[in-house]
Amino acid sequence: MQSNKLLIAAAAAFALGGVATAGTSADTYSVVVKYGDLNLESAAGIKSLHKRIRNAAQSVCSTLDTRILGLRDDFQECVDKAVADGIAAVGNPNLTSYHARGKRPAFASNRS
Repeated sequence: MQSNKLLIAAAAAFALGGVATAGTSADTYSVVVKYGDLNLESAAGIKSLHKRIRNAAQSVCSTLDTRILGLRDDFQECVDKAVADGIAAVGNPNLTSYHARGKRPAFASNRS
C-alpha cells in the first residue's frame, strides 16, 4: 500500500563566522510532503513528487541559505541530503531512477 505523506527533515548546524564551537547547537527542521494525489507510475507524477521533495528540502534548509559565497555550500549540501533522504524514504524505483538521471550531466550535440 502506498503511503501518502513523507517527512523531510534536515539538521542545520549554526556557527558564527564559519567557526564551529563547543556551544554550537544543531536544530532539526521538518516538512511533511503529501503525495497521495500523485500517480507514481506516470512520469508526470514522479516529476511532481520530485519537485515537492526538492521544495520541501529547500524550505527545511532555508536557515542555511545565505548570500555569503563561502557558506552557500552548506545550504546545497543540506538540500542534497534532505532530497536524497526523502527519495529513499519513499522507496519508489521510478522516483529513484528519475533522481539519479537528474544528477548526470547532459551534453547536447548536433552531430549525427
